[in-house]
Amino acid sequence: MRLASVALAGLLVVALPSLSEVQAQTRAAVSMGAQSQLISLPRGSSMAVDLPADARDVIVPNPLVAEAMLHSPRRITIIGLAPGETDAVVLDNAGRTILSLRIRVDAGVSALQDTLGRVMPGANVHAEAVNDSVILTGTVFSPGEADRASQVARAFVSGPEKVINMMTIQGSDQITVRARIVEVQRTAVKQLGLDASAVLASVGNGLTLTQAATFAVSGSQLGGGILNYQDSAGDGSTLNTSLRAFERAGLVRILAEPNITTANGEAAEFLAGGEFPVPVGQEVDGNGTKVTIEFKPYGVRLAVRPIVLSPGRISLQLSTEVSELTSLGAFTLGGTTGSSLVIPGLAVRRASNTVELPSGGSLMIAGLLREDTRQNIDQLPGLGDLPVLGALFRSRDYLSGETELVIIVEAYIVSPTSPGRMQTPADGLRIANDAQTILFGQLNQHYGRAGAADAADAGWSGPVGYVIE
Repeated sequence: MRLASVALAGLLVVALPSLSEVQAQTRAAVSMGAQSQLISLPRGSSMAVDLPADARDVIVPNPLVAEAMLHSPRRITIIGLAPGETDAVVLDNAGRTILSLRIRVDAGVSALQDTLGRVMPGANVHAEAVNDSVILTGTVFSPGEADRASQVARAFVSGPEKVINMMTIQGSDQITVRARIVEVQRTAVKQLGLDASAVLASVGNGLTLTQAATFAVSGSQLGGGILNYQDSAGDGSTLNTSLRAFERAGLVRILAEPNITTANGEAAEFLAGGEFPVPVGQEVDGNGTKVTIEFKPYGVRLAVRPIVLSPGRISLQLSTEVSELTSLGAFTLGGTTGSSLVIPGLAVRRASNTVELPSGGSLMIAGLLREDTRQNIDQLPGLGDLPVLGALFRSRDYLSGETELVIIVEAYIVSPTSPGRMQTPADGLRIANDAQTILFGQLNQHYGRAGAADAADAGWSGPVGYVIE
């Protein structure tokens, strides 16, 4: 029995007597005509093999994968050309098999591993080649780091499908997202007009003049004041006047603060509101008319998909919306009032975008500043143009509206806590009994967070809780 050694770049490599992979810096005995031995080498690299006997020829069935060259009777060099597997058979002068090798050539990953170490120094990513594919293993901090490692690996292979991502995300952060939708609306309505009716009995059979105040912008509003004046003469002439004046100032404040918590990279949605029916189809048969309806949601909605890019840095894909039913834009189906169907409209404030912010940071993602002013003057032709007195034959309708809207988003990386530290609006709530409700008009007997005194000692000043009276 002779000894065989396999050398790669001056180092000895294993040659096991059974089908096994050759390892560096080891030595083993090989018998002439032993079973095939496995040699793995990266594409574009070479391996020198010392033979146990003098060789005359080397046969490689698939020269596209590897090439074997006989440098001397006792040494051959194997060169990996392309990913794949092939065999190599070494023959002596008598045509007997000296050595049988199985050659596996895969894509080289040394350059890829060096690149990953430079561009991602903090990540524990390992690249392993299988034929012409690359397997990425190890642990990363976030899905963003895993995606960056995959992008680097795709530059070293022929196609993106050749990269197999088997990396593990180290832990899974949870993110709480808070969206604040604040809207303030100010409106002002002013109306002034004169209703007049005069009859001159001395002119012909009677001359009648009638004027009605019209308000084309806001329409006739309930409320306001009316000043009436009536006068009559002995010949039957009469004068009836009504001075109508109306003024309204309105203020609306809308505040919605939806909050939602989800895991890193997972989508989540929150809706507090309801659904209203909308007809989407109609079918007429012998039994009558069938209307198909579909329910549409409305209310406060928040949909998010947060991704932690790095420690404390969050990429946030979100869509937030505040909608409410309104008569503006509504339409009616059906002819008669009893059988008609009124479909309400929706007043919507919506924002959808992608932002990046640190944990605990806030960002104003949308805003609106709007001012509407409408004014209309109706008058009786000719008489309305008279100086001073012409004001009696004119009616004025004025409408002004101002809207300010901002949407602010906040994101926090959070972790679970003990149940005792959680608070709810029902903590400390006690419903008043009948005597307290009837005699003192109380609805609740006590409302405050349990342990409020402890919180005050910790730095709070005054009563604390969800409801402060």
